[in-house]
Amino acid sequence: MKVSLPYAKQQRYLTGMDWVIGALDHMSRRRTGGGNASQLVLELRGPFAFEKFRAAIGAFVRLFPLLGGRPARHWNLAPYWKIPRTGPAEVCSVTEQAVTEAELWPALEASVNTPFTGRQGHIAWRVFQVNPERHFVAFHFEHLLFDAYGAEAFLELFQNWQQGVDCRARLAQIALTEPAHLCAWMRKFEAGKQFVRKVRELATTTPRILPRPAVLQGRRFRFCLLEFNAQETAQITARAYQEAGFLMFMPYVLATVLPALDKTFLAKAAVGQDYVISVSIDLRTPDTAAARLFFNNLSFLLFKIPQTCAGDRRQVLELVRTQMYEQVKSGFPKALAESSMLMRILPLPVLSWALLRPPLGEFASLGFTCVGKGGFASAQFMGAEVVNLFHMPMIPVPPGVGMVVNQHGQRMNVVISYVDGMLVAEDLRALGAELRGRM
Repeated sequence: MKVSLPYAKQQRYLTGMDWVIGALDHMSRRRTGGGNASQLVLELRGPFAFEKFRAAIGAFVRLFPLLGGRPARHWNLAPYWKIPRTGPAEVCSVTEQAVTEAELWPALEASVNTPFTGRQGHIAWRVFQVNPERHFVAFHFEHLLFDAYGAEAFLELFQNWQQGVDCRARLAQIALTEPAHLCAWMRKFEAGKQFVRKVRELATTTPRILPRPAVLQGRRFRFCLLEFNAQETAQITARAYQEAGFLMFMPYVLATVLPALDKTFLAKAAVGQDYVISVSIDLRTPDTAAARLFFNNLSFLLFKIPQTCAGDRRQVLELVRTQMYEQVKSGFPKALAESSMLMRILPLPVLSWALLRPPLGEFASLGFTCVGKGGFASAQFMGAEVVNLFHMPMIPVPPGVGMVVNQHGQRMNVVISYVDGMLVAEDLRALGAELRGRM
């Protein structure tokens, strides 16, 4: 089918994955009142000049008018990002708060749970000062505008820019437009068939689901951070390459996480037969990473692990490696991204409703993301030493629970994200101990 519809080449059209992320945001807002947002946190050591930071980030944000944009439907019915004529300085909130050690984590949780206001509010910056030598900078953003790697790369670009590095060439590389993708229909329909086959394969059994509170509206997201020092991280990486193979860090970590999670699911009387795990993957290549700063340049791998073998890391690792090889070989992640272009015709409320209907419905037991070393590599931020960097994502509901793994410098972090009430302090203590023992 060679029909290609016209589009405005100066516009930034939303891709199918952008639209799916928007639907997950809408779904979560209806369920809990909170959307599909995330927060990137920098732990800093040394003095931090807040007023200098506020002025610098305000000036930097004004370089990107799209930060004050919003989704809209174009005359050709394709969704696009409507960019205002004026800059978004007024929608970039920058605040500072002094906290004690005991108040820090509740403050970070409150930050990511704070809803954005207005149709053009998508980012916020909050600085938490524990003492004059210890600060946490939280970059709160809507997932429609940034994925995890993009948020880190945005921080890296800002750090270089505010240091006086000539970033004109780097800024010129950033893609501010996107085709409407109103072409190659046969390819999209064939990709859709591949996606439907995968969904039917996963739907032959019921996914194991962690019980959620009967009343979700108004429930906040809670988080648990597990930090691994440089020595522990090096040992984990060495074991990953030894047991799973070179560059097989994600399969190793997932295979290590699942047996620990299985104990938690059993203790919480989870229902369902098999674990279905959605793993987000970055579709950027070395050639496109610089251009793909904004929006969602990702897709998903879908793993199905029988509960009967979920407690055995070696069995889980073999299943994950085999299924990952099959999906990559068949081009499933790219097919999913391609087929999702067809979903854009549906308004977000309709698409979010459709995603909750069979055969999708409870489409995953948990969400899992392995960012790896990400897009932020600087050792300093605004003159202070970067001690650590970690992510605090709000997992779409369903499933309402997930993990994100990242590395900064020589340190690895595992953050558990969940709807309040799905896990309690004792669950987290037991799960954290299991993870540390198994890693």
